[in-house]
Amino acid sequence: MYSGHVAELCILLLCVVTFFGYHIWLYNFENPCMGLIRVPTTMAKARQVWTRAICADDKDVITGVQTIRNSLMTVTLFTVAAGYIGARAIPEILLTPDMIQQLNLIQSHDPITRDGGGSSLLLPSVKLGIGLGTLFVCFLCFAQSARLYAHTGFLLKAQASKYKPVHWDFEAESLAIMGRAGLLFSIGIRCFFGFGILLLWILGPIALLIATTATLLCFFWMDFLPTPSRAQLHLLKSSDEHE
Repeated sequence: MYSGHVAELCILLLCVVTFFGYHIWLYNFENPCMGLIRVPTTMAKARQVWTRAICADDKDVITGVQTIRNSLMTVTLFTVAAGYIGARAIPEILLTPDMIQQLNLIQSHDPITRDGGGSSLLLPSVKLGIGLGTLFVCFLCFAQSARLYAHTGFLLKAQASKYKPVHWDFEAESLAIMGRAGLLFSIGIRCFFGFGILLLWILGPIALLIATTATLLCFFWMDFLPTPSRAQLHLLKSSDEHE
């Protein structure tokens, strides 16, 4: 094994550990960043409160079904996009003989790959296969999320019906389904980003490292929001009172 191959393997392991480590840190620690709102946790709690409010008042069922429909349309759009990219766009663009030859030429110019005799640790087709596998996981997550959102619409309507069974705990089942649907959608989004990282790995290990760093910074920016200070909240309340 060339020294370039060892360096590429180290970069790959570093990127994988950092990517998964960030999400373990994000989802398993109660307050990973003091003074910041953790968006996934906040939205999960909001879904729970929303679901309980819908189940508590039969008059809100129509509003609940409309909201579920909006979520279903969003997830369906991502499902179609993931399916099209994996089944049509990527194979037609990157799996042609000329493009494979061009990708081999590009990765041979990577500073680390040059130390490996001009060859990468894995062939571009293998890297692309790993990326498409990640995209397939993304597609499955989106499809399952859409399935659960569709079932939730029926469940919300059923709990407001006079024909509902007496001992059916609609609230508990709705909470479980909504929680799983939201989690699967979040995993699908993150797998979609992971697919982009693996796609750039085809260009070389340096591109993989840069893409992973940029993606994790983007994740942190999207997953955390600054909490308004007491002074800012007091200022907002004062301006509202003056208005």
